[in-house]
Amino acid sequence: MSTLKVIKQSMKLALFTLLCTLFSFVMLNNVALAEPYKIGVASWSGYPASLEGFKAGLLESGLELDKDYVLIEGAVGADKTLQKKVAQQFKQQNLDLVYSLTTPGTVIMKETLPTDLPIVFSIVTYPADSGLIESFEYSGNNLVGTSNYVPIKNYLNLLNMLVPDIKQVAIFHRKGEPNSQLQAANLYRLFKKNKIKTQVLQVTSLDNLKEVALTANVQLFVTTTDTLMQNGGEDVLIQIAQQKSIPILSSNKLGIESGSTFGPVSDFYTLGKMSGKKAAKILIENIRPTLIESEVQDPSIYLINKQKARDLNILIPENLENSFMFVD
Repeated sequence: MSTLKVIKQSMKLALFTLLCTLFSFVMLNNVALAEPYKIGVASWSGYPASLEGFKAGLLESGLELDKDYVLIEGAVGADKTLQKKVAQQFKQQNLDLVYSLTTPGTVIMKETLPTDLPIVFSIVTYPADSGLIESFEYSGNNLVGTSNYVPIKNYLNLLNMLVPDIKQVAIFHRKGEPNSQLQAANLYRLFKKNKIKTQVLQVTSLDNLKEVALTANVQLFVTTTDTLMQNGGEDVLIQIAQQKSIPILSSNKLGIESGSTFGPVSDFYTLGKMSGKKAAKILIENIRPTLIESEVQDPSIYLINKQKARDLNILIPENLENSFMFVD
């Protein structure tokens, strides 16, 4: 072999080695420089169980906190002005996704954030009817998530199983909040159809709620899934129901754990976990929210506060005990 050929082969080998070295260097630097996903959390008034479920859903999908993603938590508070500030801050932080809780909080995020920023929601009772998405099957925008809606037939089923003699009820909800307004209207129609006299009582604050509840002459209180009920309102009703010795048909798991009597409920941790898995699909697989369906928890839970039911002499039929979950 001539000296010239040897030199050429040596140069080719050296060039190949150099290219391989450069390629490896670039790849290693890309890995080293890869930043974790940035997820904004707009949690309205808190809901720690929902956030824990969300993180669990991400983890099951292969995303570890602080390694694969970081959470940027907005200020907590059930105040629209405050949450608008949170949304404005999120706009400046180059986020990959926002996790948003409740109907009013998610409305603010949708109205404020860019339409190409994915928003995964939870604890939104009527996401389609409130205008956040087009439908559960197809959002038509940058939103997708989970709803804490419970099919209303379950409310009547519980009444028929446990307190079939109830004929006068009062439904409480926060005035002007879309999700609970729809829920109250649907419950009203259901009860009316089944010959149960129903009052729909709209309230604006905890003091207003207390005043209205004290004067309500009914056999049963019914709560909704709005932010007032979930942030002190149900506690007010529990105290008044105890004075009146009447049960509470609750829409909130925490409400029943705190002293309401029974209700068909969704679990915020479970819903958060479901939302976390949707967020992972968006981040890892680059799937658009419009290609992911929103969901409800199915089946929902029939939850009974056993001590409160006992205090009100509500008997739980032995043949139905397996249909319920209990808290003491």
